[in-house]
Amino acid sequence: MDTETAEAIDRVGQRVDTLEMSLRGEIAALREDVREQFSGVREQFADVRQQLADVREHLADNRRHATMQFESLGHDIRIIAEGVANLAVKVDRLR
Repeated sequence: MDTETAEAIDRVGQRVDTLEMSLRGEIAALREDVREQFSGVREQFADVRQQLADVREHLADNRRHATMQFESLGHDIRIIAEGVANLAVKVDRLR
């Protein structure tokens, strides 16, 4: 092999080594970028899960409160119905 060819092969080898180092650096930077983004997504997902848990808790509280209100309303309606029935009896007696 002549000197020019050997030098050309060396230059090509150096360029390949330089490209390899550059690509490795870019890949490492991309990998770190992806890790950071996934970390952010994980944090957001955890926040969403917590918010959903809070919403579920509030819904359960609202359901309990509504149930109590309906029971109280039913009791009040019974009292009114009894009062109306008593008034009807008294009115009938007066006639």
